[in-house]
Amino acid sequence: MPTEAYSARTPGQEQSTESVRRSTLRDFAVAVVLGLVAFVVFNANMRSIPAGDTYSARYLPFSIWRNHSVLLDPIVDTVAQGREIPTVQGKGTNAYWMLKGRGGHLVSQYPVAVPVLIAPLYLPAVSYLEARNWNPLLLDRIARIMEKLCASLLAAASVAFFYLVLRRRCEAKTATLLTVLYAFGTTTWVISSQALWMHGLGQLLIVATMLLITGPVSPLRVAAAGLFCALIAVNRQPDTILAAGLGLYGLWWAGRKAPLLVISGLIPVALIVAYNLELVGNIAGAYALIDRSLSYSDSTIEGIAGLLLSPMRGLFVFSPFLLFVPLFLIPVLREPKMRGLTILMAIAVAVQVTLYGFIDWRQGASWGPRWLTEIVPMLIWMLPPVLAALSSKGRAAFALAGGLAIGIQAIGAFWYTGESDKVLVAAKAPDRTRPAWEIGNAAFIAELRHPPAPMDLFTELYGSVDEINVVEATPPDSPTDAAVRQVEVLGWALADRKTPTDVAVSVDGQIVAGTGQFFERSDVVQTLRASSPAGWRLAFPADQLKPGQHVVTALVRGQAGGPHRLLMERKFMLAPNRALAEAFPRAVQVLVSRLQAPGYWLTSFTAGTAFDKPHAELNTYLNAVMLDVLGPVAQQTGLEGATTLVRGYLTSQIETNGLVRYHGRPDAPTIGTLGCAITPDADDTALVWRTAPGPRRELLSTALATLDQYKRPDGLYRTWLAPRDSYQCLDPGKDPNPADLGIQMHVYMLLAEQNPGTAKALCEAMTRKADDDDVWVYYAKAPLLLALRLPDLKKAGCALKISPARLQASVSGQDVWARMVELVRQMENGAPTKETRLETIDLLSKIAAENFSLLNRAPPLFYHNDLSASVRRFYWSQELGYALWLRLYVASQSMQTALSCRSGESEQKCGGI
Repeated sequence: MPTEAYSARTPGQEQSTESVRRSTLRDFAVAVVLGLVAFVVFNANMRSIPAGDTYSARYLPFSIWRNHSVLLDPIVDTVAQGREIPTVQGKGTNAYWMLKGRGGHLVSQYPVAVPVLIAPLYLPAVSYLEARNWNPLLLDRIARIMEKLCASLLAAASVAFFYLVLRRRCEAKTATLLTVLYAFGTTTWVISSQALWMHGLGQLLIVATMLLITGPVSPLRVAAAGLFCALIAVNRQPDTILAAGLGLYGLWWAGRKAPLLVISGLIPVALIVAYNLELVGNIAGAYALIDRSLSYSDSTIEGIAGLLLSPMRGLFVFSPFLLFVPLFLIPVLREPKMRGLTILMAIAVAVQVTLYGFIDWRQGASWGPRWLTEIVPMLIWMLPPVLAALSSKGRAAFALAGGLAIGIQAIGAFWYTGESDKVLVAAKAPDRTRPAWEIGNAAFIAELRHPPAPMDLFTELYGSVDEINVVEATPPDSPTDAAVRQVEVLGWALADRKTPTDVAVSVDGQIVAGTGQFFERSDVVQTLRASSPAGWRLAFPADQLKPGQHVVTALVRGQAGGPHRLLMERKFMLAPNRALAEAFPRAVQVLVSRLQAPGYWLTSFTAGTAFDKPHAELNTYLNAVMLDVLGPVAQQTGLEGATTLVRGYLTSQIETNGLVRYHGRPDAPTIGTLGCAITPDADDTALVWRTAPGPRRELLSTALATLDQYKRPDGLYRTWLAPRDSYQCLDPGKDPNPADLGIQMHVYMLLAEQNPGTAKALCEAMTRKADDDDVWVYYAKAPLLLALRLPDLKKAGCALKISPARLQASVSGQDVWARMVELVRQMENGAPTKETRLETIDLLSKIAAENFSLLNRAPPLFYHNDLSASVRRFYWSQELGYALWLRLYVASQSMQTALSCRSGESEQKCGGI
């Protein structure tokens, strides 16, 4: 393959065949030497720098040979590396590199070109493991070694071929210089050569295509160019843009043989389409299986600037010598030698950078401008005319920029552990990109704050998970001596027969505990003749887990700064929390037994803020509230019959004018003993029509019309639906007909269903008045129900904000119920943390203790009368306490463990202890 050496083509001077042959051999020799040097340097750090993106490519070649499959199903536990395995199509987990594909099969999120093409290189390792019965720890160690060797081999090959490409454009000295910069002054070193990223194969394919289409035309070369060019797009979809630039030039270059280039290119395209349709389930591949609506950049201009100039991700920051391309772009494009190819590549590079500017350009956890790795050979191709045009000072500046680039990449190769990425990955909108612009966060600065990364590529791991027990014990950091259920995991681990840095345990893919403390295991010492402490013990609260089968995974970090490695997985069964499981039917039984035959629960009231000498009454208000609290869990608690009975009772309390009274109908048999014939009110009318609407819908229209008559000029609704001289059984306060905030909430929830426009106006009125004292009539000392209603209002369309001080429990003993309401909100409407789940179990246990004795001392205080009236009354409900307890218990049982690690976060962050 003649390289048409630049130095041999002086105008008017012909080369002899012998000189061409010698020049070609010399170029090949230099290329091989550069490739070998690069391979040695790439492996000099004696470690790999992987991420979740590379896990599938690391392990799939073994499965291709052993299981004859490109699916992840046969090796899912190994590929997951202790993370949560996806179970729902279209929904990722913290094992973001795998997804559910067609037929429920697990597939790689990334194209499989890399593992398929390098599979032949894995054959010796496959034979080695076959002879050793595929020992899991040995498999993981060999897989890591093979990943590094294959990645560095691909990168070194691209270095060698790139020298040959450059020799078609410049003299040997310049080609050598630029090839060295390509190898060691760009992400070729820290990304492509360190793990099986798609970028390494992408660079090799781009360089190989460039080498072919800048040389002589032959059928074999044309077919190879078409194949390689198509593989660029198949390997990594965004590189389709770069492939298009090379392909357009290739069509012109191939001339009459262009159909051959197209046909050969269709072969890999057809194969990847078949894979996508048959196994992935989407013609666009696994990328299209998940929602990426949150993956777009806030500003395309900032995105482009960030990709090129930001301290954490800027291409011209990590490889400053490449800045000479845009600075001297005009001379580059004017240079006549292969101008067409240069222009097409420049357009492709510009389009790809712009495309990436639309996306969240932070690029996850990785070194520098990873996304732009494939454009590097194209940019360096443009540099020879720049160097030729530089003055001596310009060349000195270029040399300085090149030396700085190599120094930066060397820091990455020997220091980078991902610590510098944490601040960027953790950032949330709207300031999620701000850390990328802080110079102190640049990886080549931040990573120097810790020692060099360990050379742990060949570290041999030993160990086991010996026991998993559920025990009653007092946590070491507990403020009390109370024993709680804990899962205790016992095992041992050694790295190269030495004590490792730490061990972490995950359950169902979520890290739950970790330790750096180890103790001596006599059995390990005797068996391995290793005296280093190897034993470890970890414990974590059992009640943060749902009852049933779970998978425990032990992950070991051999040396400080190194990655966690999979030690072992074991399954165990967790029985339900016995105390809570026994309290659940008791709570249900209490509610059933206290439900009166007609279908109502009674309310207790006292004269003061202590639950002392309570009296009983019947009101519609509590029963409507109970329907709201129990409704979402009626099926799980078996209280559907009870709630149906209550709903029927409330429906029967709607009078012929559509209104509802607090104590029910004036002709009810309970009037005179459990209540009085009180004036109809807005609160109970709105509650009953929403929770237990009657069959005569015309009565609702009448009720709404009456409500509208009692609307104040400020948009709020008064309490009593009658004129002052018609009041019955009332002891009015300072304002004989106030507009209470809690009543507005209940009226709003009805209007949101019946008249959204009027509801919107009421929401605006509540927002204006929420912090005014005159609307805190019935809940000033009992804000529990208002806190419970806020999520309901938000769901109905009114995101009302109330000062936290207003919602604080001021009555002794009520803080426990305020906290319960908040935990219900977090468990049902958010993503509960480990701490929230543990607090939930603790609170449920506290309330259920001693047969729910707390409810006898301090049940929920959920409202009071107008405190400016002549007589004060405070209303309590043990039944509401049981209902809230059941609501929170069901939420705690239905929610799986949810810890801080989330899909899409950095491997280092998820694996941290």
